[in-house]
Amino acid sequence: MDLLDLVSNARHLSAVVDDLVDFIERIESEPGATLSDHDLRHTVVQLERAINSATATQAACLAEMGRRARGQGAATTTLTASPHDPQTSVLVSEEFIPDEVALLLHCSTASAHARYRTALDAERTPAAALLWRAGVIDARKVQVIADELGSLDPQADSTYELGVDAADYAATHTPTQTRSWLARRVIATDPDAATERCRRASAERRVVFTPGADSMASIWAHLPGVQARQVFDTVDAVAKAAGSDDARTMDQRRADALIDLVTGRAQPPRVDVQVVVSAESLAGTSELPAWVPGLGPITATQARNCAAGDGAVWRRLLTDPDTGTLTGLAEPQYRPSRRLSRSVRSRDVTCRFPGCRRTASSGSDLDHTVPWPTGSTAFTNLAALCRRRHRLKHSAGWSVTQYADGVLEWTTPGGRRITTTPWCYDSARAP
Repeated sequence: MDLLDLVSNARHLSAVVDDLVDFIERIESEPGATLSDHDLRHTVVQLERAINSATATQAACLAEMGRRARGQGAATTTLTASPHDPQTSVLVSEEFIPDEVALLLHCSTASAHARYRTALDAERTPAAALLWRAGVIDARKVQVIADELGSLDPQADSTYELGVDAADYAATHTPTQTRSWLARRVIATDPDAATERCRRASAERRVVFTPGADSMASIWAHLPGVQARQVFDTVDAVAKAAGSDDARTMDQRRADALIDLVTGRAQPPRVDVQVVVSAESLAGTSELPAWVPGLGPITATQARNCAAGDGAVWRRLLTDPDTGTLTGLAEPQYRPSRRLSRSVRSRDVTCRFPGCRRTASSGSDLDHTVPWPTGSTAFTNLAALCRRRHRLKHSAGWSVTQYADGVLEWTTPGGRRITTTPWCYDSARAP
């Protein structure tokens, strides 16, 4: 973004904000006038776009500060160890740009460093930067895209194209969804490199003990993802087994369960960690990544290691060749059988509320989209929802429609319609 673009974008933002302020002041000044629900929600969206565009413009200014510092340094031809050398002072000035920004904005140095880093990363992801300046995505999504693409060759056409696709995906999905979607495709781009990165990351596994105040302490662990998921699910299962009449909070139950499991006062229950992998990757004829609900994508090598472990259970899932989703059953009773429950959870994989990534494990609810007995206990009328979104579905203003192909259409109190689709088991199209 050149200087004229910066000035133009700043003026545009100022005009947008002025229009919004005038609109609200006009409503407030008219006796008896109120802002309609639609206008209220529209204003929230418009302000978010203005905020995103403003932060993108600010980031472009920060990147320009860095370019000027580096440009002045590149123009210096004489290098000396003297503290008065022009190149040395220029390099130091770029190093301390975040410190100056912290003073200008009255924010912490850590916050200024984060902003400067995002500004530089945006320069490496032009498609994301373009949508950021347009207000369509925010700084966090730009950072997610830059982080995930960081392991690929920045000069490769495939990296640029993946960045374009990621920016488009981020426009309608959360940062967490974007990270998982992009991580899967980064692994598929270079499986060998992804396997090597996982090997190096696993070598950094550790457990850290930190004394705290009031006779408390913290234990923090950095573990391979699949095993970490298994550890947490085991602790969670012991905590939930305490029963609803237990007065402890769930956090307290999990803390006590961890102590009991590690010290041997409790026996670990069997927990299942679902690994979704194609038959080709499992057989070693493909290196397309697998997926662990509640964790994200893993390499085909990791999936094969899981499948070869003791106690591994394989279940064959048959999918619709056109949509990549599962097909299923119907039953005459209110409570679904284990077979139907397992089928619905396998179809959905995560909670079916837009943007929610909670796993569709046995701890989630299976909701009748059309309440029983009007609605049947059928594959086409059940959906996995986390407890919070189950309660939300039955609150005022919200409604859900489920179609025969498993697509859910959510309607918000403001009338906006958002769809979620079943998990796609087609590796080429998987989220």
